[in-house]
Amino acid sequence: MKKIVKIILMIVCLLVLAIGVYMIALHFDGFLDRSSPMTREEVVTLLEKGKEYPNYYYSPREEGWNSVDENVTEIYVKDNVKKVVYNKEISSWSNYNADEEIHFTGYHEKTHKKYAFISKMSTSTALEYMQYSQMGFDYSLIADREHFDYNFKYLGEKKIENRTCILVKVWNKEAPEMMNTKFVIDKETGLVTQRMDYTFYGILPIKMICDRNLKLDVVTDEEMKRPDLTGYEVIQ
Repeated sequence: MKKIVKIILMIVCLLVLAIGVYMIALHFDGFLDRSSPMTREEVVTLLEKGKEYPNYYYSPREEGWNSVDENVTEIYVKDNVKKVVYNKEISSWSNYNADEEIHFTGYHEKTHKKYAFISKMSTSTALEYMQYSQMGFDYSLIADREHFDYNFKYLGEKKIENRTCILVKVWNKEAPEMMNTKFVIDKETGLVTQRMDYTFYGILPIKMICDRNLKLDVVTDEEMKRPDLTGYEVIQ
């Protein structure tokens, strides 16, 4: 009987140790420099700066438990014009300078046509869409205090691919701190480079990562020209 109890205690200790190691690894952010902390307001100002960055490309990819999505979305941004390409096919083109949007469909098997829908954005619609967003990459959990009155914590900074980035986290005041969302932000440009969401997969705590795969100052004027609508059925 004593041997059985001892074995059970050993198993419990090993399980506790394994869970502890897993949780440490799950939440480990590397060795961070905390010598220059930033307030929430300073981080929001930095994010607003990123919203105005004039030239970049990103292709968000999600990684996490059982993540199998093979589709590729690419976003090109230059001088307030945005182009979205989905699996090598143009999906939309938005010119926020002229408040014009064009959405594209693939080949329609019944009509044997491809369609381009052209619309005008109202200024209020464009501003609302971009209020807490860097051309589709949302940071409202940090900045929108009216709808997300979350706790905020500055974690520090570190070098990622030779660029200085800061890490911050936010979490619902009614939830445990371990269930948080972290943002990695380029300190020079203010662009979000990565988002990490801590959640549960059943009873297992997991981390879902969305890497923005940013490339700065690579988009050309040629790539951002108004798309040629030849071959499309155009609907205003």
